[in-house]
Amino acid sequence: MTARAATAMPNRALLLALSLGAFSIGTDSFVINGLLERIAADLDVTESSAGQLVSVFALVYALSAPVLAAITGTLRRKQLLLVAMVAFVAANALGAVAPNYAVLMMSRLVAALGAGLYIPCGMAITVGITPERRRGRAIALVAGGMSAATALGVPIGTLVGTVGSWRTTLVLVAALAALAVVVLAVALPQVPTPPAVTVRERLGVATHPGVLVALLSNSLACAGVFSVFTYIAPLTTTTTEVDSSGVSAYLLVWGVAAVLGSAVGGRAADAFGGQRAYLAATAVLFGGLLALTMLTLLEPGGSAVNRALFGLALAVISIACWALPTAQNHRIAGLDSPAPTVALSLNSSSSYLGAAVGGAAGGLALRDGSMTGLMLTGSAITLLALLVLAATARLLRSGAPVIAEDAPASRTDLPSAD
Repeated sequence: MTARAATAMPNRALLLALSLGAFSIGTDSFVINGLLERIAADLDVTESSAGQLVSVFALVYALSAPVLAAITGTLRRKQLLLVAMVAFVAANALGAVAPNYAVLMMSRLVAALGAGLYIPCGMAITVGITPERRRGRAIALVAGGMSAATALGVPIGTLVGTVGSWRTTLVLVAALAALAVVVLAVALPQVPTPPAVTVRERLGVATHPGVLVALLSNSLACAGVFSVFTYIAPLTTTTTEVDSSGVSAYLLVWGVAAVLGSAVGGRAADAFGGQRAYLAATAVLFGGLLALTMLTLLEPGGSAVNRALFGLALAVISIACWALPTAQNHRIAGLDSPAPTVALSLNSSSSYLGAAVGGAAGGLALRDGSMTGLMLTGSAITLLALLVLAATARLLRSGAPVIAEDAPASRTDLPSAD
């Protein structure tokens, strides 16, 4: 083994451990979606109330991530990362034995705090332990844990929860995160502490006109899709008349399409610019949600055609949804912002904020049990995102430098988990 290979392999192993942590967080973020019916039945709450477990996680993550990053900016990265992941493990262990809804909700809140601290810190460490020439690939590998969670973690976790119990799924998530803790505790070196950025400085970046428009439109688009995806289990069973194992199969379709969407989004952003790619993905997302709305207007049925159409519409929505993050990073990196790194780090919060708002809005729409009402809510919010994007495009044509469409995204300046 050459000296070069010997020094490269530990870094790769560390990156995989960091990615495993991101994978467990990504799985935990959305696996509850596929288990809402079981959780609601077990804890004797409505499906709408169970859906708020997803919304609270997303909201706490969105609000806490930039604040925690500022508060802990002077602390050692390794210790901070381990504390964050240990809290995440403990929260999921508590959730697995939660005797009631209130305790489970508390566990979701603590898990979100751990996740909101881990992801930015993990990205900073990734930059610190990787040579500059390989930094882009390293960031992609760690952030890929979140994408892999959507493609594999969520459908597998849902299947485990279906065959066994939703509590077993949380135990599995905790075990994966605990494995990451062990590897990181043993092998992760100390890395330099980056310069601290205060909450005020972060908010100052967020109020930059171009950044504000980009974050607002991203939150709206995410709210549109997650007002529906949060309740994917009851939506699927009602519309297609499949059982719980069938929901896992549809989540696998969603996950495979998500991988394709990430690739499509990257290529489209490189070819046409981040703004155009984001606008196109949002338009496709709106079309997919409308198509799914039409299916809910029909009589539910378990025919092969009905189920195939549902799967096709779900795949289109997933491709569009997962094309958004790459295009979003591309357009934010191209902004004339005073602190592009901070702007990118805020992007993850905007996505989770959108997921929280969408989950809450979908829960309100679902109170009367109407799946059509749920779909119309998602479609309306996505249409609002399109209107914001259209207004942005008009400003661009009029010469106001809101978003620089064609500026290339730097592969070495992507700390966001999106």
